[in-house]
Amino acid sequence: MLGVAKFMDFIEREGFSNMSDGGLMAIVAMILVVVVQLFIVQFLWNNVLTRVVTVTRPLPSLAYTLGLMVLTTVLFPGSV
Repeated sequence: MLGVAKFMDFIEREGFSNMSDGGLMAIVAMILVVVVQLFIVQFLWNNVLTRVVTVTRPLPSLAYTLGLMVLTTVLFPGSV
């Protein structure tokens, strides 16, 4: 979620702050990106990784996928 703060700072520095609802649109865009990432990660985990690495099981829901994404962000911090 640190990416949201960086994105909002980028929006303000680039001079987009004169847009009437720029902040709201940025938040909506970030939520949309996260939701799309959740579906992509779950699809890749369930259809690729479980076939390649036999000790893994499919992720049962998007909540587990979100937890996996948060865990990897905590374990491997870096650029978003």
